Amino acid sequence: MNKKEWEKKQEEKEEIESNRILFKDIKIGLQKDSDLFFEYVVNRLFLALGNYNSIVYEMKLDEKRGFMPERMAPGNKRDCFVSYENLDLVIEPTMRPIYGSADHFSHLDTNPDKKQLGIVMVLDITKIDGALWDMFKEYCDNNNKLFMLCEADFIFKLLENKTTAFSKFEDFLKKSEKIWKECADWKTIKDKIIGLMKDIS
Repeated sequence: MNKKEWEKKQEEKEEIESNRILFKDIKIGLQKDSDLFFEYVVNRLFLALGNYNSIVYEMKLDEKRGFMPERMAPGNKRDCFVSYENLDLVIEPTMRPIYGSADHFSHLDTNPDKKQLGIVMVLDITKIDGALWDMFKEYCDNNNKLFMLCEADFIFKLLENKTTAFSKFEDFLKKSEKIWKECADWKTIKDKIIGLMKDIS
């Protein structure tokens, strides 16, 4: 199996389930190199969602070991870049969603060819540092660069129904962007984003 075949295979139910098991091990602390494997899990989630024109992830995979993760994306590069029909999405998984450790705004283009958004994927959105929410809101208002926040679990829940998963994800992006741009303070944004994930999934 080559890389393209492996990527397409991630849309299959069995691969989604194996990814879910790996994610569970990360959450309960059974998986060594959790940062490496969380990035791997998130990349596979966006492969599973499909519907992209192209996807580029900087993580190095070992093709001889069934495309297992070998090395994380370099810090100066986007972890994952997904191009959809009307949107480019910069994806940055992090196990440490705190101020100073999850600033990826340099990975967003200043003058993109088409609409571009960023999304930071986390384990538990309720435990994100308030200063990080505040920084993301400030960048949205003052620099016109938007990174949103989302749980990996949310994508897994969407993938329980493959026929609606991507349309629901698109709905999340649209409504999340509206929340970030229209709400005045980060505490309101946090509450609304958590509610949005519950409503959509």
